[in-house]
Amino acid sequence: MGFWDILVYAAWSLSAAMLVWMLVDAFMISSQYDEEYLMSSREGAEDDVVHGVHLEEESK
Repeated sequence: MGFWDILVYAAWSLSAAMLVWMLVDAFMISSQYDEEYLMSSREGAEDDVVHGVHLEEESK
């Protein structure tokens, strides 16, 4: 097994690890924030939002 074969296996392993990391991160983000918050384009309006829940909604 040559250097390039080892390098190919290392690259595929790194690629698979990054895919798993992205999937886990996507699941964690989607469980912490609601879909409306993630799809909104409001910039700078995060002050009244805690983990995807608007504070005024929580007090109702």
